Amino acid sequence: MLKEFNGLMDRGTFKYKEHSNNKKLVPLMWVYANKFDEDGFLTNFKARLVARGDLYKTEEETYTATLAA
Repeated sequence: MLKEFNGLMDRGTFKYKEHSNNKKLVPLMWVYANKFDEDGFLTNFKARLVARGDLYKTEEETYTATLAA
């Protein structure tokens, strides 16, 4: 996680700021993945920092209808 976080900071993906109480924050979540070779041995760990957009509420609700053919 530290390697991924430092990479995001080095690329300027976001800036760290102190939280003020009058603003809403979008929660973050770490997603992990393990990479294995063809023999089943662990070769690599991966970590991603993602925003929990599914928890974010907007002023207007969006609705998409899907039709089965």
